[in-house]
Amino acid sequence: MAAAAAGELYRARLEHRTIDSLPESMVPTTTDDGYAIAAAWADHADWEVVGWKIGCTSRAAQEMLSVAQPIGGRVFAPFLHHSPAVVAASDFTAPLVEGEFAFALDADLPARDRPYERAEVEAAIASVHPAIEIVDTRFSNFIRAGAPNLIADCSANGALILGPAMRDWRGIDLGAAAVTMSIDGMTVGAGTGADVHGHPLDALTWLVELLSQSGVGLRAGQVVTTGTCTGAVPLPAGSTAVADHGPLGTVEVTLRSP
Repeated sequence: MAAAAAGELYRARLEHRTIDSLPESMVPTTTDDGYAIAAAWADHADWEVVGWKIGCTSRAAQEMLSVAQPIGGRVFAPFLHHSPAVVAASDFTAPLVEGEFAFALDADLPARDRPYERAEVEAAIASVHPAIEIVDTRFSNFIRAGAPNLIADCSANGALILGPAMRDWRGIDLGAAAVTMSIDGMTVGAGTGADVHGHPLDALTWLVELLSQSGVGLRAGQVVTTGTCTGAVPLPAGSTAVADHGPLGTVEVTLRSP
């Protein structure tokens, strides 16, 4: 079931189209089913996994999708960009932009039997980046699809845009750090790192533990984006989104019209 469902979602992504639902025999009913499909998709696509995304880091998002914790998904090499980025509107179906904190690792965080402490996870970080995630799903109605389907669909990652690396970041209180999202110069969202599972490092530690328990782990050089501080806002074709992370800098993406 997982391999067949992964193939359906992979083809939908390549063809830039949505589906109402997977065939009945392939529909995941639990989050574990969703993660199994996502893993099979990674094998099917044969794209390099360059990082991970975390979603549903706010209580409101979790209630909307009826989950009790965040969700995670792979970020593949073809969909990682560096600011200022220009991406094609035709590559997405209904793109939303989110201002996020992303971390690049310079040490492995492998699967193991004992839990990870936040201090261990922090020690593995090379740099923090202002980031914009473009959220996009292969399902025509993401709320109706539900969490297991979205997890199967790379947790709705469409693309990740990284801003400049800051290595000397540990003196910044990321929980209190403000982020503002604008589109074509108009402010459309704002928040702080506290909106991300209480703190971006807590979100990262959650993912590390999820992957450790799954036998996957994280590798040096991978990037993790930790969830939205600014809400999810539609990005119209021809528009430019800028997330301002204050002392961390800005990150920018333009959605090029067809």
